[in-house]
Amino acid sequence: MNVKTQLYNMARPIKTNNTKYESIASQDMLPNYRVISSGEVNIRGRELNLPTYVRDFVNQHGEVVLICNIINTEVSGIIFRALEEKAFINYGMGKGNVYGIGQLEPDFKYGDLLVLLEGAIDRDICSLYITKNSLALLTNSVSNSQLQVIENLTNKVLLLLDNDDAGEQGEKSTVNKLRSKGITCYTITKSNLVKDLGDLYDLKRRGDSRADQVILSYKAQVQIHGGKIV
Repeated sequence: MNVKTQLYNMARPIKTNNTKYESIASQDMLPNYRVISSGEVNIRGRELNLPTYVRDFVNQHGEVVLICNIINTEVSGIIFRALEEKAFINYGMGKGNVYGIGQLEPDFKYGDLLVLLEGAIDRDICSLYITKNSLALLTNSVSNSQLQVIENLTNKVLLLLDNDDAGEQGEKSTVNKLRSKGITCYTITKSNLVKDLGDLYDLKRRGDSRADQVILSYKAQVQIHGGKIV
């Protein structure tokens, strides 16, 4: 059992919805989200061979959310996020990784539509409201190693990258790379109401009815291209 998996097993399941990340985890009952305190890391986890920057981050924030990339029961990478801030660090989640393979629909098969997003949070919100058959690139453009993973999973992709300049640039690059491998690649028509699905979730939590408009639009576009919606 690797160190990341040991840390995941040590951390606690999330049962509250006080913050955005806790709310996402508890609402969708995401088993890959856990919470851990600095005391738990320093006492129960004192023998774990964790990088110094990981311990420093947990100590700085006191308690953090672990967003774990789980593949075949092993944790391959963890995103540590502060509960109340946007601060985060990656542990074993480099540019070659994709996030969410372990959370695809059990019946997902080659040829099914796969939605690609930028951030892990975006992917999990997509799973909550739009489609579970989605992955996060953890950046705004697909890397060559990610490309190899994707072409082994499917030959049909729908891009839902961020609605900003970086997302648009990444979209062009990703479309070209995917199509060069013979993968059919569609792009979603984005709503101007939100930059990403994190913004969508904020609207939803505030009870803003415009969130449902965005959700319905995105679900319809997934269905048009043959994708499975929640």
